[in-house]
Amino acid sequence: MVLEKPYEAAVKAEHSDEEAAPVNVDESTVADWTEAEERAVKRKIDFTVLPVLGLAFFALQMDRGNISNALTGTITQDLGVDTNQINVGNSLLSAGIVLLEIPSNILLQRAGPQRWLSGQIVAWGLVATFQNFITNYGGYLATRLLLGLCEAGFIPGALYTMSTWYKKSETSLRISIFFLGNLIALATTSLIGAGILSMGDRYGVAGWRWLFIVEGTITIGIGVIFILLLPPSVGNGSPLISFGRWSYFNRRESYILVRRVLLDDPAKTTNHLHISGSDVWTTVKNPRILVHILITLTASIPVNAINTYAPSVIKSLGYGTVRANAMASAGPFISAGLVVILGWLCDATRRRTPALLVGAVWSLIAFACLREAWKWSAGRKYAAVVFSTAVNSTIHILNVGWLSVNCQHPQERSIAMAMVIMGANASGIAGSQVFRTNDAPLYMNAFTACLALSAVVVLEIIGQGAWYFISNKKLDKRGDGPVVTGETDETPDGHRVELVRKWRWTW
Repeated sequence: MVLEKPYEAAVKAEHSDEEAAPVNVDESTVADWTEAEERAVKRKIDFTVLPVLGLAFFALQMDRGNISNALTGTITQDLGVDTNQINVGNSLLSAGIVLLEIPSNILLQRAGPQRWLSGQIVAWGLVATFQNFITNYGGYLATRLLLGLCEAGFIPGALYTMSTWYKKSETSLRISIFFLGNLIALATTSLIGAGILSMGDRYGVAGWRWLFIVEGTITIGIGVIFILLLPPSVGNGSPLISFGRWSYFNRRESYILVRRVLLDDPAKTTNHLHISGSDVWTTVKNPRILVHILITLTASIPVNAINTYAPSVIKSLGYGTVRANAMASAGPFISAGLVVILGWLCDATRRRTPALLVGAVWSLIAFACLREAWKWSAGRKYAAVVFSTAVNSTIHILNVGWLSVNCQHPQERSIAMAMVIMGANASGIAGSQVFRTNDAPLYMNAFTACLALSAVVVLEIIGQGAWYFISNKKLDKRGDGPVVTGETDETPDGHRVELVRKWRWTW
């Protein structure tokens, strides 16, 4: 929780049981472990929790984005649809995610990430697989909407789960690594799609149908791996596959994991949260959070647009279906490296604005080049497409980490993560309408819109960073700004210990 009172008063304040965030820590707030011990447990998280979450994100993006590969096949002819109708289906998918994003995240707090998230993965994997049975436009729309409803809440749920394992100074890099699942999926699904589509109409089944069958089956397998290997919580490192007989972390490591996060942010809790309607409304109307949502919304519209049609744009340059899909993977691979470097920079400097500006300016230059690429040779046009997809979701990914460290209590963080992903998916609704049939083949209107939005994003990031910077100056001047507090369970001597930390915004 965050209290607007002086530090000394906050230490003496008493809180109700409903407000407390109970954790099993000793009375002292001083770290009683070595840096080497903390590095060792952090590495364990990096090699146990993070890969499982990233693998699931890979599956999500694979099933959401393989429509771009299917478009280079015969899906439009087989279903009797055109580009605009495909766009409607993509908009429905995003609408389904937006509709259930917050409710899904609330249910996650009740059921726990291990059960809720794994059920989601298997559910959307089944829908993704059954897409191969569609025979008309209505079936296409129904499966896209259902896919979105099943995927809703997974990303914010995974992000919230990550926040309970890591300190604030570790989040940007780890969020970037988590989103590698998304970026690697964008890159490798183009390669996988190229291979599957090269099969042609094998056994009387069209290549795009094989695409849904193979990739949907992979997702179901990933869902099984997820439920078997993900540890339930920071205080419980025993995955389902252990049947309670062993844990990723010994007792000492579990103690360090819980305590180090609490000392970094006393408001964090390892227990399931109760999220009330008041929590939702307070977060929804928070102007700082709304600016973060706006940054993601405006930055992601061009990303969604170019990601969906990059293989088709490349194919229009004269390349074959298989080669166009393979060539479309270059940009996301570059983006994967870029987002990790910028995420590391955020954690190393403990500043977010400079790294986001790098991504925003890159995007601005990229779409300026792409808008003029119609004058160029095929090779230079392809380079412009790669340059535009190389920045990909970098701004959104870094913005998620920026928002996370500026949330003042767990309920706000849980809801805010859902809101920012809602913003990203709302951008999918708009982004899927950017490339229009009547704008082909140059797509000048589409690229102009992407360029304008990229310019707006630059201004938004500068404005948000300045707001946080000025707010910190005001807190320093006042000297009695808000503090973050968290209570423990009763200690052996019968006392309750309250941890207190002064609040500062991260710009």
